[in-house]
Amino acid sequence: MRGALAAVGVFVLVGGIVFIGRSDNKTEGTNPTGTNIADTKPIVVLKPVKIVLECEEPTTLENKTNDGIEIISKKEQNEGAPIAYLEIKSGFIDECGLGNDKTTAGKLPGRATYEFEVPRKDTYYLHLRAKWRDNCGNAVWVGMDKVDTPDDWIDLSDQLGKLSEKNFTWWWHPLMVGGKPRAFELEAGKHTLFMNVQKDGPKLDQWVISTDPQPPVGQNPVKK
Repeated sequence: MRGALAAVGVFVLVGGIVFIGRSDNKTEGTNPTGTNIADTKPIVVLKPVKIVLECEEPTTLENKTNDGIEIISKKEQNEGAPIAYLEIKSGFIDECGLGNDKTTAGKLPGRATYEFEVPRKDTYYLHLRAKWRDNCGNAVWVGMDKVDTPDDWIDLSDQLGKLSEKNFTWWWHPLMVGGKPRAFELEAGKHTLFMNVQKDGPKLDQWVISTDPQPPVGQNPVKK
């Protein structure tokens, strides 16, 4: 049709960012105001970010008490496919007389760090695939970038994956505070995730750091 506008959607993928624009061309090449419609500002849609960290592959690991007792160990089991994980020794808090230390965040021995890098400044959320031991072995402390005081630690605990009081299955545990996903405003670049023992007995398989507040679907590990 003579003089009609032809609208063409323009999609460009650059560095993980999708630019969605609109190219409208009249026979004259401009709109009635004289502005070239091809210069219209594009809409930017950011692709989701998902970073997967294996719990049994920490950057650093402090896995012994001051007396040299190993309390965090790397283990593997077969559940149709081999699964490697970190296991916090069951019963060590009472055995080592550390009951008073468990009331202070980050004070118990047993700590792992995980260095990672995010591609852009954004809001990120944390999810842990773990198998709790029981109602008394269902938590770890986590921190992001600094753990200088007890207030820097965040309680990751829940009852997800519970089959009975002393029987839990592998499950994805989102980090929640006040009933809402705990958000971290991270700058582009390198960061450090901290894990410290809070209760004894849990098995830790994977961390997922994502711009999606929803945990991974299902109970299985996710692929990197």
